[in-house]
Amino acid sequence: MPDTSDTSATHPLASLLTPDFLTSIARSHLPPDKSKHHNLSLEWIQAGPNFDSEETKAAWWTALVTISRIPLSEMPDMMSFLPPPADPAFPEQSLGLTLLLDQGPRLLCRGADGRWTDGFFGQVSQQLAHSWLALPAEQQPNAWKRWEEAGASFEHWCLLHLFLSCPFVHSERLEDQDIALEMTEERRKGAEQRSGETDPYREKRSEVLSDALAFPRVIRAGPPAGEDVTMQEWVFWSCMLFDVHWPIIKKFGKYPYRNAVLGRESTEEEVKWLEETKHFAEASPEVAERVEKDIKANRWTALKDEVPA
Repeated sequence: MPDTSDTSATHPLASLLTPDFLTSIARSHLPPDKSKHHNLSLEWIQAGPNFDSEETKAAWWTALVTISRIPLSEMPDMMSFLPPPADPAFPEQSLGLTLLLDQGPRLLCRGADGRWTDGFFGQVSQQLAHSWLALPAEQQPNAWKRWEEAGASFEHWCLLHLFLSCPFVHSERLEDQDIALEMTEERRKGAEQRSGETDPYREKRSEVLSDALAFPRVIRAGPPAGEDVTMQEWVFWSCMLFDVHWPIIKKFGKYPYRNAVLGRESTEEEVKWLEETKHFAEASPEVAERVEKDIKANRWTALKDEVPA
């Protein structure tokens, strides 16, 4: 549980997790014109921070390193660094903080540092996600009405809604995966209503939610791409991409490809999954060995101050 004794005004993180910083993170992952009806297949390829700027990368890394030095048992309530939920700035800054905690480690923690991604930051990002999910529906940062009133297009909302759902998709708790399914259904229904088309993956629903090998296959195949890809085509595909995480957690209770970087033993069934997926997203034996040594020594190798190359 987060430590609620600290407030944003007194905690050392306050000087890092500023409104301007969180807003800049959110905007770095989204097209600059939120009112535009984007080609989602093209925007998805370009989504993400511009790490060509060393200043941007350093700011992200400094924040992550600082957070990593706080024990989980002493972690402040991340909601305390955000505006009040009713504040118009709340949705965008919530998105920025979510991106920092969920996507930042995936972009910057390499090698044995990858243990921090889901072994540490995943817990922090999921606590934040559950905190805003507990708000009244109209105050949640993913609420379509809030973004619509702020002038955002449906396409823009689909992208940010997807990123806000990532902590649930990345969770290894089935109840979080159920929340992720509800969130993808919200995007799916929105696309169906606007296009007048039914998501073709609905006919394959039982297959989508039972094929534990689908996720690596879908990732390797890639998204629909090109100037002629419709809004609904991309939304339907992206919803399916998120939904195929569910059967992995349903079957194993975890993502087998994380076992190496988290120092976990793989069962025979998980080894078979890794072999059938050609060791999809699995850490190298060298990384696994380093993590194993740390775990046996009851330690975490600290993230270095130096920004990753």
